[in-house]
Amino acid sequence: MLANILLKVNKNSLQILATDLEIGVDIIVSGRAEEEGEVVIPAKVFNNFLSNLSEEKINLIQDGQNLKVEDGKHSVMFQGFNIEDFPIIPHIKSDKYISINKIKFQQSLEQVIPAINNVSSKVELNGVFLKLEKNNLRLVGTDSFRLAEKIITKDNYKTNITNDISLIIPLKVIQELLRLIAENNNETELIEIIPEINQVQFNLGDLRLISQLMNAQYPNYSAIIPQSFEYEIITPKEDLIEAVKLSGLFSGKINNVKFIFSPTKHQIITTAEDPTLGAATNISPILNIKGPKNDLEINLNYRFFLDGLNSTNYQEIFIGLNKDINPILIKGKEENDFFYLLMPLKM
Repeated sequence: MLANILLKVNKNSLQILATDLEIGVDIIVSGRAEEEGEVVIPAKVFNNFLSNLSEEKINLIQDGQNLKVEDGKHSVMFQGFNIEDFPIIPHIKSDKYISINKIKFQQSLEQVIPAINNVSSKVELNGVFLKLEKNNLRLVGTDSFRLAEKIITKDNYKTNITNDISLIIPLKVIQELLRLIAENNNETELIEIIPEINQVQFNLGDLRLISQLMNAQYPNYSAIIPQSFEYEIITPKEDLIEAVKLSGLFSGKINNVKFIFSPTKHQIITTAEDPTLGAATNISPILNIKGPKNDLEINLNYRFFLDGLNSTNYQEIFIGLNKDINPILIKGKEENDFFYLLMPLKM
């Protein structure tokens, strides 16, 4: 956000506005007002002051373009600035909406954002792809090395939008939205998504988050999703996480761990070696496997692999594998609305 915030007193409410010209936040707080007014003050020092107060109620007193804040024990005067210089935060007036339980939306976003690294030279990869279809709301994240997709079925949201729409929402906007959701304790509250041509607005109770959309074409990723697998494996999640983490300690700078999927031993063997660190071999069990009897060896970025495992809450994991340099697919054993793809490393 910009260094300053705008405070506006309207009747019995306080409106707080902040923006960095790409993202705008508008929050309404209840209160009792003797007269209306508005000031622009430094955001950081105001926030730091409030966070150090023990009193729940404060008095705001406008003094010209400055603001005096009192709580009975403390009194400070904030230097104000010209209100005319504060950027206008637009309100999206469209009546089109998608309404969804905020916790459901939060959990869904948290499954796909690990696949985004936000430093790609391809601007379209630095955001979450949201696509509203006839019966689904689809969320996708990718950095070209991995891809995560979450499908939210129609029974989990409401909308009056009748056509398919696609948005690319910047990752920093999603991260800010998740922070705001986490600070709102009412788990039954809905979040409204209001899409526009170049903007999107999220309504969460008395809070609005407005953002520019990314003006780019999202890649047609469906072609890389495997339709079948030579090997289909079911394995305990926690055992595999432990083995991969231990091998990863010796993976060196490129995070490379070799995975050996052994049908005859019913084991996943992870190995790593670094001349300056040492070597490790760790084993986790396979509960069930379909496919050829010969072992399959694949080199993977173990941190990316762990991101995939941690993106699902299922305790038994499905791993789909093909030979050569083909992406592997990770999801929960019975999970039909989420998957995580990861490209092997070329060694």
